[in-house]
Parts: sequence; structure tokens; C-alpha cells
Amino acid sequence: MFKWQIVYTSKRILIQRISLIFILLILGGGGIFSEENNKSAPNSFSNLYQTHRILVRVQQKDFIIFRPVDYPKQVVSRKFSFKPSVIKQAPIMGKGRLNAITLADFLTHNNPKIPIAEAKKIATLYIEESAAEGVNYDVAFSQMCLETGFLRYGGQVRPRQNNFCGLGVVGKGTQGLAFPTERIGIRAHIQHLKAYASTAALHYKIVDTRFRFVHRGSIKNIDDLAGKWASDKQYGRKIRSLLKRLYQTK
Repeated sequence: MFKWQIVYTSKRILIQRISLIFILLILGGGGIFSEENNKSAPNSFSNLYQTHRILVRVQQKDFIIFRPVDYPKQVVSRKFSFKPSVIKQAPIMGKGRLNAITLADFLTHNNPKIPIAEAKKIATLYIEESAAEGVNYDVAFSQMCLETGFLRYGGQVRPRQNNFCGLGVVGKGTQGLAFPTERIGIRAHIQHLKAYASTAALHYKIVDTRFRFVHRGSIKNIDDLAGKWASDKQYGRKIRSLLKRLYQTK
């Protein structure tokens, strides 16, 4: 796609050149130059009645120059259509709505120190592990962002523990559970969410050692996590707020 762009050096020169064109048209009786006329030079001009023959030196600099200018085609990015009802319900069980790139962008936007490759890896693991157990990975990912401070940690849990949701942190001075890999740590998180929100059997072998302490199927949405997963009465509201921000990510 291109548009024509008018190029001239100054307003005064533009006026002079336009004036020259009008003078030539008036004196010439409205004729035009023709490069196909081999009998007359390109810089000669005759009026309509052939009463005068005017020789005019015409140079390219005396005219306005037009040149094509390329403009990059606007790329319209497709994004998830946010609906308030999605946040209002926010069930723990179900399918996520976003993709790994969107989740990773949300994470790196809130913590620029996280390499994009690492963010995509974590996002992909959440999608895969959640899909295996039927858990809404948008909710699980939002909870992880809350629990770890967008992987900044800084609390009782350390990054090397691969504990993404504060499992086992039952009071001050306790660091919680540790897992051998990021995948296993994320799997434990997903299993613990499923323990609360469903009575269905697990897809994978239990890695969440606190699974047995949960009253299976006792909650349905993120609001019910307050007072169960954490003592903070605003715990569910905080996750909901992060989920809303995630769905509004461009």
C-alpha cells in the first residue's frame, strides 16, 4: 500500500513553480507537452493559433515532484474479548481462555526481570498440567502471580523450591514444600486446586502431599478460596482482580 507524497523545499518556491505553470498554459493557449512529438524539442511550446513560438527552458526543479511513499500495513492483533460475566463466575474447574504467549506477556509485563523464554515455559506448563486435570489455567496462573509476586518471591518460599502457590506454608517461619522441578511444582498446585473444586480422580500420580487434608469438592470458584487456601478474607478478590487484568491484557 502506498500514497503519493508531495515534496518541495519551501512555500515560496512552490508558489513560483505553480505560477510558471499557469503562465505557460496561458501563453500556450492550453496546449500540453508531448514526448511523442519528434519534430519539436521538448522545451518548445506553441499556442493554439500558431501566432507565436515561445522557447522556454524547462528544468525538473521548476516543477513539483511526486514520489510514491510506502506505508507499513497496519497489523490488527486479535485478543480475547473480555466479558464481565467471565470474571463474575471464575470457576476453578474448566478450560482456560488464553494462550501461553498472553500469559507470558502478562508475567513479564509485571516482572520485566523474568526472561521471556522462562515466562513462556511456566505458562506452557500451567496450560498442560491444568488441561490434564480439567482445571481453569487462567485462574491457576493468576493465583501463582499472587502467591509469588509475579515470580519475585521475597516471602517465606524461595525460587529453588519450585513451589508456586505457597503449599505447606502454614505459619510464620515455615518455608513450605519443595519440588524437584518446575513441572512437578506446578502439578502439585493444580492437584491442590482440583482437590478443593472437584471429586474426580487425578490424571497423574499424587505429588501434592497435602492433598489428603482437603475436603474434596468443597468449593467451586475463586471467592471460596478465602479462609480455606489462605486466611486472608480478601484472597479470592485479589485473585479475581489479577484475572481481570489478565483478560484485559492486549
